[in-house]
Amino acid sequence: MMKKITEKRIVHLVLLLLLVGVDQITKIWARSALKGKEDITVLPNLLSFSYLENRGAIWGIFQNKTVFLILLTAIIFLVVLFIYFRLPKSSRYNPARLLLVFIAAGGLGNIIDRIIFGYVTDFIRFDFIEFPVFNVADMYITVCEVIALILLFFVYRTDLDEKEEKK
Repeated sequence: MMKKITEKRIVHLVLLLLLVGVDQITKIWARSALKGKEDITVLPNLLSFSYLENRGAIWGIFQNKTVFLILLTAIIFLVVLFIYFRLPKSSRYNPARLLLVFIAAGGLGNIIDRIIFGYVTDFIRFDFIEFPVFNVADMYITVCEVIALILLFFVYRTDLDEKEEKK
């Protein structure tokens, strides 16, 4: 049993590193293909690639607060790790563990940018709505947080209710 858990954690670590690698490769591409150049239209009026150096957080909050954002991201990363290791060992929680790996990878991808460049490289833009320019790490975080909330409220809710009843 313990060997299986350890193997799964090794797989998750490898996945985490691969996800961070994909994020960093896409950002390297964006800096070389887009910085100082015209936007690339992927799907007219829907999706384009547009270079942006994001010195804040989503929707421009905390502009030029790099140290604060690095510390905040590091704290959130540690909380995600804490939750990952505290989840019950039941296979029922495998989807939650996987989501936490993606969220951690997104946080690491963005913190790497902040440490190296002082900003996060964003380049994916929805043209059909007013939405912030984002990157692959942001997608990991946003999509997986939404799925995690759905799991929490609709799948794992009974587990939370049972814990409350035992108290």
